Amino acid sequence: MNDINQDNLIFRLFPSFTHPYVILMRLDRPIGFLLLFYPVSFSLISIGDLNINIIKYLILFFIGSVIMRSAGCIFNDIFDKDIDKKVSRTKFRPIASSKVSIKHACLLLFILLIIGFYILLNLNFESIILGICIFPLLVLYPLAKRYFFFPQLILAITYNWGCFIGWTTINSPYSFYTILILYLSLTLWTIIYDTVYATQDEKDDIQMNLYSSSILFGSNKLLILNILLILQYLLLILFGKQIGYNFIFYLIILIIFTLNLLDINFKWSNKSENSISYFKRNNYYGFLILLSIIIGNQFNV
Repeated sequence: MNDINQDNLIFRLFPSFTHPYVILMRLDRPIGFLLLFYPVSFSLISIGDLNINIIKYLILFFIGSVIMRSAGCIFNDIFDKDIDKKVSRTKFRPIASSKVSIKHACLLLFILLIIGFYILLNLNFESIILGICIFPLLVLYPLAKRYFFFPQLILAITYNWGCFIGWTTINSPYSFYTILILYLSLTLWTIIYDTVYATQDEKDDIQMNLYSSSILFGSNKLLILNILLILQYLLLILFGKQIGYNFIFYLIILIIFTLNLLDINFKWSNKSENSISYFKRNNYYGFLILLSIIIGNQFNV
């Protein structure tokens, strides 16, 4: 099984010599940077005033999400090059297959981090500090699967940190408690979709003595994911209550929850071959949650 789709449109748009770098940065798979962008977009949109300033920050953070997700993937592939060579799904990745050297990967990583830091400098002081604080986890995450029994928790903490950065960037009038509720909900969301994603590599991970939540949850995986899913949406409802949204917001959230619940139990159903499809469908769930927040704000319902 190969996780690289050479028929992707982006490979027809860019010359062939760039393809290994496109794959290294995962530009052929936008789901990753979209899932990184959604948390910050939720906190930006939740303020309710969709003005030019908010739109500017949405564009800035979208670019930042692409840059930092690409940087994170390069970090991961550098650390995991020996592991990737032994896993059928990842053995054709550019560093593992020697299509991109460590030297060139590090150079690209440096350029991306410079761009990411420049974007960070366009924010206020509090947001800059928050951005710097999360950087160690970005570096340490690739090591988590080797030494920590629950690496998806580290990913979830890191991936949703933008929720706080967006909150401080616009000097949101909502309390830290309110944004913390949203953050916890999104952290559970990441644990859910990345546990499903990790199911693909469970056998390989066990053979190489690596950790994942898929292994941790074991035979109770589906039950635990259902519990986490319920908690995720209960926290989203509590978040809406704190802000003062009315019934249409809750109706949309209930619809999203029902779709996700049916998806995870009947379409994914703890089958590794269905994992990547479920993972990709989380883009739709993220978009629908964003839509519910926009409707809850702009229509004041």
